[in-house]
Amino acid sequence: MRCLGIPNTKHFHDITSMSDALALYEKLKEQLERETWNKANEEEFEDSEGNVLNKKTYQDLERQGLL
Repeated sequence: MRCLGIPNTKHFHDITSMSDALALYEKLKEQLERETWNKANEEEFEDSEGNVLNKKTYQDLERQGLL
């Protein structure tokens, strides 16, 4: 596992093939990336009227003086 650059965790307990281990590792990395909170995309702001907006929209409206 160390030679492949894969951490030796319980996920790989019954895996004996190198190709299976690499495929599982890639799947686990993708799953972790999806589950990780992304501040840039998921941060929300509320304007004075109670509308919930994402960060980019809020900043654009604020720059235009619409908030």
